[in-house]
Amino acid sequence: MLNLYRRHLRTCKHQAKGQDYIKCSCPIWCDGDLNGKRYRKALKTRDWQRAIRKMAGLEENGAPVCRLIPQCIQDFHNSIQDHSVGTKRNYIRILKLFDDHSAKCGLETIDEVEATAIDSFRTTRKISALTWTKELQILRHFFRFCMDRDWIVRNPAKRVAMPKNIKASDKAPYTREEVIKIVAAAEGIGRGAYERLRARALVLLLRYTALRIGDVAMLAKDRVRHGELYLRTAKNGKPVKLPVHPELQKALDILPEPKGATDGVSPYFFWSGNGTDRSMIRDATRTVNTVFKASKVAGAHAHRFRHTLATEILEAGGTFEDAAEILGNSPNIVRKYYAKWSKVRQERISGLMASIFGTPLVHEKKEPVTIDFKEDKLVDEMGFEPTTPALRTRCSPN
Repeated sequence: MLNLYRRHLRTCKHQAKGQDYIKCSCPIWCDGDLNGKRYRKALKTRDWQRAIRKMAGLEENGAPVCRLIPQCIQDFHNSIQDHSVGTKRNYIRILKLFDDHSAKCGLETIDEVEATAIDSFRTTRKISALTWTKELQILRHFFRFCMDRDWIVRNPAKRVAMPKNIKASDKAPYTREEVIKIVAAAEGIGRGAYERLRARALVLLLRYTALRIGDVAMLAKDRVRHGELYLRTAKNGKPVKLPVHPELQKALDILPEPKGATDGVSPYFFWSGNGTDRSMIRDATRTVNTVFKASKVAGAHAHRFRHTLATEILEAGGTFEDAAEILGNSPNIVRKYYAKWSKVRQERISGLMASIFGTPLVHEKKEPVTIDFKEDKLVDEMGFEPTTPALRTRCSPN
């Protein structure tokens, strides 16, 4: 059984009253037997009610294994080695910032972290609410990892509420004219044919497959066979199988071998095989950004090609499941981020509603409804009349 007491500071004016006096703000400790062993430690709080809850958690679940926060973070990174480069980079960045903040707050072990520490960490992040939802998900994943290893009793990040009514930034799909400008710009950059052919192939891959820039940069030659492209995306491992457009196939056929490849031949379209995949993705990103800048298309970005293809699929009558299969996402993700309004899609929806209810389409011309006032009866051209005195009074010309 554990007992709570105040460990009075030297500056506390109630120090002479002993541990039984608890009506001050000195740190709270617990002392007693826990799992057959002596347990005497600080509860890292000065709030008596919070200390009671902590003591109840200790008696119910036993004493947690006290591990330093940097050690827990390192063990977590070791457990996600199979994640994509971009995902691991985000985890490293956010947890490094949280570790620095914890050190400034005087927190050393993982069991000392509470929801208030995460709330204070939020105040140091000058970011939007949408970005904070992503970072809070990372923290929840990290603390869930610590819970599974019995380093903490509960997940403090789970007690921090997610922001409400968050709307994702709406990325407009490219128009046909903008796509033409981007492809034309790819043929005019660089100092020679080598750079231009590679830039054009990169842009056409983004256009006709809507793959992420990392999958495009690391595309292996054996992934394109018999007029089809098949691969598993690096981000989530989802399979993608698409027909290769003739224009894209021609661009890949004349693509020069990457410079620096062993024996002059590389198993990849753009990567020589030397260096890291991260450096290759960075180089490909710089290339397409140069193309976007030369095209002068406002807000041009590689990811907008995914929004463009998703919109075209839905306009053509495809379902969210169809778009998800092509993009390598789940239907919920497509519905949440890629379901853009378009005139063609709206006309198809209006036509569907017209076939159900027999109503005219919005863009069709129709005659206005005329009303006759005869013998205190309001009759329209379809023979309907108001049925309530209030409505008769409201519609009356007098």
